Amino acid sequence: MSFVFQLVRDDEGLPPMVVFQDSTTPGLVPVWEAVGAYDALYNSDGRPARDVSRAIAYGLDRVLEDASLARLMPPGVSQAEAVRFLENVNRACVTHGAAWIQTR
Repeated sequence: MSFVFQLVRDDEGLPPMVVFQDSTTPGLVPVWEAVGAYDALYNSDGRPARDVSRAIAYGLDRVLEDASLARLMPPGVSQAEAVRFLENVNRACVTHGAAWIQTR
């Protein structure tokens, strides 16, 4: 099972459309908690992407700078996966700031 983060646009007159989707292992929860990104990822359903972009960017900076986070990684998952996921989510939240968040 994986954690899925989506951004959905709801333009006038058109049906809602997923404009971004990425997934990662739920085993990274301890990392997200340690870098302050947990709420932005897991407790943000229905919020605009622009509301969480700052927390995601901060979390990404922490993952990039703090090698000690490697101890929180689940077996078989590298710190590069956490960086990849947060980079993608951050870029999407900035690009699609008006889209709303949906997680699964």
